[in-house]
Amino acid sequence: MVIASQRRLLLVLALLGLLALPAAASAHARLLTVVPAAGAVVDKAPTEVRLTFSEEINRVGARVRVVGPDGQAYAQGKRTVRGNVLTQPVAAGLPEGTTTIVWSVISADGHRIKSTTIFSVDQPTQPGAVALTESAEPRGSNLAMSTIRALRFTAIIGLIGLVAILLAVWTPLIRRGRERDSTTADAADTAFRLIAHRLAWLFPLLLIATTLGYVPAEAWSQGISLRDVLELRQGQLNIAMLVLALGALPLLVRTAQGGGRRFAAATTLFAIALACTPGLSGHASAQQSAWLWQLVDAIHVLAAGVWGGGLLVLAVGAAAVHRATTSETRAHLLHGIVRRFTRLALVGLVALLLTGTVAAIALAGSVTALWETPWGRIVLVKVTVVVLTIATASIARRTTKSFVRALEIEALLIIIALALTGVLTGLAPQPSLPAATSSLHIERVIEGRTAQVDLMPGVVAAPNEVHVIVTNNLGQPAIDVAEATVALSLPAGDIANLPVKLQRVDAAHWLGSVTIPVPGPWTVTTHLRIGEFRDEVLSGTITVPPS
Repeated sequence: MVIASQRRLLLVLALLGLLALPAAASAHARLLTVVPAAGAVVDKAPTEVRLTFSEEINRVGARVRVVGPDGQAYAQGKRTVRGNVLTQPVAAGLPEGTTTIVWSVISADGHRIKSTTIFSVDQPTQPGAVALTESAEPRGSNLAMSTIRALRFTAIIGLIGLVAILLAVWTPLIRRGRERDSTTADAADTAFRLIAHRLAWLFPLLLIATTLGYVPAEAWSQGISLRDVLELRQGQLNIAMLVLALGALPLLVRTAQGGGRRFAAATTLFAIALACTPGLSGHASAQQSAWLWQLVDAIHVLAAGVWGGGLLVLAVGAAAVHRATTSETRAHLLHGIVRRFTRLALVGLVALLLTGTVAAIALAGSVTALWETPWGRIVLVKVTVVVLTIATASIARRTTKSFVRALEIEALLIIIALALTGVLTGLAPQPSLPAATSSLHIERVIEGRTAQVDLMPGVVAAPNEVHVIVTNNLGQPAIDVAEATVALSLPAGDIANLPVKLQRVDAAHWLGSVTIPVPGPWTVTTHLRIGEFRDEVLSGTITVPPS
């Protein structure tokens, strides 16, 4: 029986935890700047177009079309990707008028992002009469990939849950049970081990099947080759999952049959390794201090396996125990399962609360984004499902009479939450930036370094993003830039040195936010400290219109 304080703690954790199953989604890269700038009117035709993104993008699958006002294609030569910068040469002879850039890239988290932008040579005209949108994903590809990811999450947390239940719940419980009633314990152990043996085959085989299906499905959905998929970090991690699943299968089967400590220890190591794989290819891997975010993600997946995966295992295992024993002899066994699993679940829920809340805030960007974006709204639906799951457990486990039925209901809710997880993986957590009515792009070459300052969307009385990025001649972060500061001034309004709160998000990438109080021509001044003593200044003006 779950004591009252434990039930209250379960409910509190349910209400506070935002993400209670494996990592929901990864934040996609966003376009920071394009040169020529969006909507710009330039004096002469550019020799190249350059797009800079908020994080690293993949060389594989990068596409750029430059469509002139005459409807002809002017992208010529090999496009290059260096870090977060995509460059496409432009053929000579681009006519005067409005040119459209159609681009599509695969971000570091494996998701394709795409859009269009325009600029004009000499004066704006009507764009060329051609299809100006990147081809849509194949019909049904989102459903297929969401299904594969959901099944893969199910396999991973199921495998982790089976290991946790066998080692922390069932084996010590049945050992104590034999001291009390060996006949009942033996009958229950036989029934439970049979189910565990089947699950020990099911979860690794499901993981093997989804990893084998991932590569062709990803190639189909992204419009790239199988070889290209294997060049992506996601494809390489998928192969690692396949290897781990193949290695875990015989160990897990032997552990389910009652193998010794060496098998249990080896199986546990494989389960931990599998928990680390999702974070190695998601948004966590593209963050500053990536190892820390990957650790948070791994703990999150492990905790989800202990709680959610454990529920899936017990839903079928406890039913088998119920059938194999009589009503007079099963009570103490079910009571022991409730007591031991509740302790285990509390540990899992605490870990889920801490890691899930941190991940939710980091990915969503703000609390309001949870109801302002499709990703956030699905997260809230998922939270509701999790609350129902824990509320069911809290009510039903006051007595062991309804324990088996409650586990079945909880397992069904967990499966629904896993399906939502599969959907979340294909959505961007953060809302799109408002349409830029004005923006600022400053670029300057400083002895082999390229410094860029961008402020967008250029609106009044609302947050504006500020990016400072410095790269070397290879497109890599210029690590000798020690510090960056940005301030805004409005001479006409007698406002000087309005500071921008910058945070270093990469070796040479600073991100900040500033709320511009009034419209007008604002001067943006950036100071870069290179080495210990050198100071370089970049300055530009942005005209912020009235709201």
